[in-house]
Amino acid sequence: MSNKIEIETLNIGIKNGRNDAVCINIPDDATTALVSTKNKYAAAPVILNKINITKNNPKYLFINSGNANACTGKTGMRNTIECTMLLAKKLNCQKEKILMFSTGIIGRQLPMKLISKKIINHSFKFNSSWISASKSIMTTDAFNKYLNKTIMLGKKKISIKGMCKGAGMIEPNMATMLAFISIDLHLNKTLLSQLLKKAVDSSFNCISVDGDMSTNDSVAIIATGENKDLNLKNKPQMLSKIENELIQFCQSLAKMIVKDGEGATKIITITIHQASKKSDAKRICYAIANSNLFKTAMFGADPNWGRIIAKLGSLDNIDYDAGKVILKINQILVFEKGIPAKNSNLNKLNASMKQKEIAIDLYLRNGKAIHSIMTSDLTKKYIHINSTYTT
Repeated sequence: MSNKIEIETLNIGIKNGRNDAVCINIPDDATTALVSTKNKYAAAPVILNKINITKNNPKYLFINSGNANACTGKTGMRNTIECTMLLAKKLNCQKEKILMFSTGIIGRQLPMKLISKKIINHSFKFNSSWISASKSIMTTDAFNKYLNKTIMLGKKKISIKGMCKGAGMIEPNMATMLAFISIDLHLNKTLLSQLLKKAVDSSFNCISVDGDMSTNDSVAIIATGENKDLNLKNKPQMLSKIENELIQFCQSLAKMIVKDGEGATKIITITIHQASKKSDAKRICYAIANSNLFKTAMFGADPNWGRIIAKLGSLDNIDYDAGKVILKINQILVFEKGIPAKNSNLNKLNASMKQKEIAIDLYLRNGKAIHSIMTSDLTKKYIHINSTYTT
């Protein structure tokens, strides 16, 4: 019995002339965990997945791009179930053991006549690659997003593979993104779910491109069932290493999404230090990250710290002394004691703004809480992409 994940990419009629779907064959000994969007208008496949994953250990994941199947009502749900039935008959498994994922334009019904014909006539050989799969799930993405990493647990080499898609509508919980990860370990479902939640909270839920939460976001992780002899229950240090490696892996995938933020030219890391509460630090992070004034300044390579300070000052019910706040941009002190920093090197600061990665560090000096997120700048290209998306 193989413990290897197998992948099939195919065209199901949503896009012309290129693959628009992926089917992932999960090993029999594997476990799967899932985190999905909290959007109240969650897409039909998101709703169905939440039911199916609690009742069954999934055997297949099926992903389509180009059509979100969101806000499609009872017809959209019937179409989702019909897809699982078509696949179940083709792949000889129970329909409840298939998880569906969709991404693309909201409010359009799936072209079921085409999809039915394509699935029935397709020969599922499962000889495609993660790279080809990462290309098939793209929508407005400028590039495909795939990672492959090997870690050492004792003397064992453990492979972690993953792909994701996403470029706009990026805001927790989570973004207009899908991510699929595999790790060559034997883990029970409870532990795998815990690991996934921690990884998502520290990565995909710490990014923002435009402050809009999508209807379709999902992250799935598969523990393939390999390396059962590691006996991780009695090895807390090894489990801690797995947790840290998964967090770093997901952070790398999340960074790709921010880098590909529709029209983005810069990755900006905003960190709030020394807040009295984690929730305060998080709130300030997103207020700055989602400010159009801030994002356009970053696009223009303009170190306009006034926009950052003004945004901080506009927020109610956050405990700090305005006169103690310190702001650094790219490690250069620009603001302290309520006024511009006297010894700030403006020439160095202006030159540093041309970098592709920008660091914003804001110190409230009122506690120990810290939070950090990644965001992107707002460009003319973003406006063009999103003003013509459905046409």
